[in-house]
Amino acid sequence: MARKSNQKPASEAKEHVMKNGNEAMKNGFETMTKSFEKFSGFGKENVEAYMQASTAFAKVFERINGEIFNFSKQQVEDGVAAFKAVSGAKSVHEAWEVQSDFAKSALDAYVAQATKMNDLWMGAAKQAAEPFSSRFAEFTEKMQDIRTPFARAAE
Repeated sequence: MARKSNQKPASEAKEHVMKNGNEAMKNGFETMTKSFEKFSGFGKENVEAYMQASTAFAKVFERINGEIFNFSKQQVEDGVAAFKAVSGAKSVHEAWEVQSDFAKSALDAYVAQATKMNDLWMGAAKQAAEPFSSRFAEFTEKMQDIRTPFARAAE
């Protein structure tokens, strides 16, 4: 006596699996194609980000060059003034005091200028990195769009 089974024949199960698998792959490839279309404009936006970073660096380099020139000019003027003051001193003690004051003010000016230059460089790095960090965030998002359909299809 043949026993009746509530199970679907193997061929029906195979058809069901193939149909669902094909649909998942079709949907995954459609989503991937749309994501790659989004990537087509991504390169242009990367070039724009590079140009923004380059412009920021160019502006900072101009400012840094100006700062270096002004600082150097001021140091030369202060050095000449100190030399004249030392040369015109009435005693060795007075010359020593003028020279000591000049050395202290020159050191203070150097430390202040170094701090200012450091701030300029750090600001330039932040300005230049900002367009790239936003591009990286967008790239990560686009890659997630591509990965997601295949991850769902694999589940």
